Amino acid sequence: MPYVFRSQVYFDELDPMQMLHNSRFVAHIERAITSYYAVAGRKWEVNVADNPDQFHVVRDLRIEYLNPVIGPGPLQIEIWVERLGNTSCQYGFRCLSGDGVVDYARGNRTIVKIDPQTRRPAPWTDEFRDHHSLLLSKAS
Repeated sequence: MPYVFRSQVYFDELDPMQMLHNSRFVAHIERAITSYYAVAGRKWEVNVADNPDQFHVVRDLRIEYLNPVIGPGPLQIEIWVERLGNTSCQYGFRCLSGDGVVDYARGNRTIVKIDPQTRRPAPWTDEFRDHHSLLLSKAS
């Protein structure tokens, strides 16, 4: 099962055609992934040692836009894990209407955990791996 996050599209996110601006999809996807971290009891910490998995970078982001989001209103984001490597994690996602009927966008986002000192890839903690393995798609 994917993790489902309910988001809200606001008027100030719309372009002149009253559609959700393409760049705003990324913010909604980021909020969904951040929410999934929070479900595990993780939060962003000032001291990286308190949550070493928060020190990561986006390696790749791909979005296919399928239908426009017209006007403000509810947005449903589904996320799952397509691949979980030693130092990387690829999420799949779908952006849907609030009722889950209309597909607005789909894609994937890959992050790589890095060591704060060396800025080189570093392995995920067991806590990250355990929590994210719950979202691992069967196709992996």
